[in-house]
Amino acid sequence: MMRYLAIILLCLVIVATASCAIVQKESSDSEKPYFSDTLLNNKIENYRQLYPDLTFLVLQGGDDLLNDMMTLDLVLGDLPMSLDYEHPSDLREDLMDVSIERILLMLQTNMPSSSLFKTDTSLGWQKNVCVLTINPDKLASDSIQATKHLLNLPRGVIEKIPKDLQLSPDDYLAFIIDHEVYHCLKSIYVGPQLMSHKKAWGDYNIFLNEQGADAYSLGMHIKNRSEVSPFVKNVLRIRRMSIYNADPNHLTCKAINQVLKIPAEDITAMNENEVFNMANNIRDDMDTGYSGYMNYLASAVQAMKEIGVDDAVSEKLHTNCKGIQADIIQVENLVEHTRRCISELLGAQVVP
Repeated sequence: MMRYLAIILLCLVIVATASCAIVQKESSDSEKPYFSDTLLNNKIENYRQLYPDLTFLVLQGGDDLLNDMMTLDLVLGDLPMSLDYEHPSDLREDLMDVSIERILLMLQTNMPSSSLFKTDTSLGWQKNVCVLTINPDKLASDSIQATKHLLNLPRGVIEKIPKDLQLSPDDYLAFIIDHEVYHCLKSIYVGPQLMSHKKAWGDYNIFLNEQGADAYSLGMHIKNRSEVSPFVKNVLRIRRMSIYNADPNHLTCKAINQVLKIPAEDITAMNENEVFNMANNIRDDMDTGYSGYMNYLASAVQAMKEIGVDDAVSEKLHTNCKGIQADIIQVENLVEHTRRCISELLGAQVVP
């Protein structure tokens, strides 16, 4: 399918040769602030220097969606392979089709994501390509938008959150970039998600990888700022509300607290690889095994019921937890932490 798309689009646009760090859709509007684009470009260039064995392709979607998808097709070549998931060779094409569709969906919905591929091309690209979908204008144009994206509540509610508890857009954009890059680095340097017949195996791996990604991105924030800034604590507070958003896989509070136990001066003294290793160690520490994760998941669903958001629980989540007993103590802790953060952020707006 993507072959045909590339042929059609080649008749419509001309694609300039890109460098190893490719950043799409730079604005030609002289009135537009360039800070977010500059931050994105600078961070990607830094990653290119740190990891010369990786090509970083950043797609932003929007008006350039078709151009983005054609560029992706050309960069990946004829026989690309996903490096994010262990898979048998006879399912390579099927996995690639799903991976490309996922990238398209992320671009259409302006959601950040990362995917790692091994390429097969004669265009001179390096063998491994980290594809990122990051549109700064849609994610972090201001503090309201940045906070809304992570917290996933209506804009009117977000606007009532005290200013000092909202997320600064530049810090949040940097957080997103580091978070998504971590996923690529984990796939290539630690390994892909292994195969399993367990029904919630994918969610289990997502949960663990989110622990590592948040630990890494906030570790990088502390390293670059040489302090634990209010941004770190604001992200922690919002992550504690993941249950309220029916998103238990992004409840990364324990991992973030592990980062906070390390003196800021120690993290500042680390190089980028050491921050990555720190995050991987924290990820491993958060691993209670598949059965432990399933127990957590059942407890999270029960906590959602108790705070009144059970209608938001997906059918898949209900199915995965069927027949699994929730841990009463864990449920109580989840409810308590969630309600406290709701009170801190929203006051009397929401009383679950």
